Amino acid sequence: MIMMNEVQVMDEKQTKIELIKDRFVEGWLKNIDVDEGWYQIVIDCDKELSEIDPDYQIYQIKQKFGALRYYTKITQPFNEQLYLKVNSIINKYESISKVTCEATGLPGVLMKSNGWYRTLNPSWCAASETFKNYKIVNTVDFELLQDREDRDLA
Repeated sequence: MIMMNEVQVMDEKQTKIELIKDRFVEGWLKNIDVDEGWYQIVIDCDKELSEIDPDYQIYQIKQKFGALRYYTKITQPFNEQLYLKVNSIINKYESISKVTCEATGLPGVLMKSNGWYRTLNPSWCAASETFKNYKIVNTVDFELLQDREDRDLA
């Protein structure tokens, strides 16, 4: 059962995601092709990028092979420091996506079903009709996830 404040948080995230769509380069599809579990990652990445280039633009935001892909156009004159900073920010959030369930925002690992890769929470997948066929790709990642969840419960 979804509680009222969970719905409010999701509505706030959805509103922020819709505002980020205004940054898309003219002529590009204004579609942020990630599930709700990654909305906060996209929102945080946008916030950091806009701090160094308030007018930066987006070509594409999507999931590919279980990781976030964030393609941008910087509006500031090119300089190496800015380029490195933008790449550092994007790399940081792409790395976060690799350990965050796309569907729920819970800790996740790379999983696969019929050639499709996604980062998902194994426990949530097992209980999900839609994602129950996904299997863990790397058992070492799953063991690390279990250790992290055990520490969080302690």
